[in-house]
Amino acid sequence: MTEKVLYEELCPAEFQDRLQACPVAYLPLGTLEWHGPHLPLGADGIQSQELFIRTAERIGGIVLPKLFLGPDRFYHDPERELYGMDICTGGTIVPYEMQQLPGSAYWMPDEEYRGMILRIGANLSRAGFKILAAHGHGPSIRQFGALKEELHSKCGLIGVTAFDFMEDDRLRFQNDHAAANETSITMAVRPELVQLERIRNGEELPIAVAGADPRTDASREYGMEILEMNVNALCRGIGDLLNMEKLTL
Repeated sequence: MTEKVLYEELCPAEFQDRLQACPVAYLPLGTLEWHGPHLPLGADGIQSQELFIRTAERIGGIVLPKLFLGPDRFYHDPERELYGMDICTGGTIVPYEMQQLPGSAYWMPDEEYRGMILRIGANLSRAGFKILAAHGHGPSIRQFGALKEELHSKCGLIGVTAFDFMEDDRLRFQNDHAAANETSITMAVRPELVQLERIRNGEELPIAVAGADPRTDASREYGMEILEMNVNALCRGIGDLLNMEKLTL
């Protein structure tokens, strides 16, 4: 039987056993956001949750439910509210007009997001966690990174992301938007959710996709390499932190 690592599935005794063995919480920073015509709207959280499940199975700790709200760039006029990849600022595979992309429903202001993360941190500290690992949606990772000192001073938590332990840009976890990196990761962890044929057959363009072209550069093998390298790096990095802090593995 596969070991249970998801917070919401643990009974209290199971929670206490896992917490005592490894007081690490993993928070998938998800969204419900357009990720091209070929990836699911929840791609951010799906990828990061799968990364954390594998890390927790290997080193210990508990995986929190995926968030679906997050910060991003924002544009508002009297007629519409646009955010994230609705707003084309360059760097995408194909140009496109600013527009409300289907399915995106996740934006919240930076200040509210920071308050939510700190509240989550306070709750986790109360429950007994010592380390909070978070990863996923790019703007969410940046805001989380900016809160590390405050998480430590106010909540007593050490905050980390997968970016803290992986220097090779080609293998950094979720380092593009719906392009070769994220597409490959999703192909590795949830292949049934990827519909590359939508953009490979020429009928649909890879709108709002930024990074290496997934039509030519994405593969399950590349995704597995990214995943394995990041799991290994997280396990090493978190293990070092636990040892330095004289916490119980």
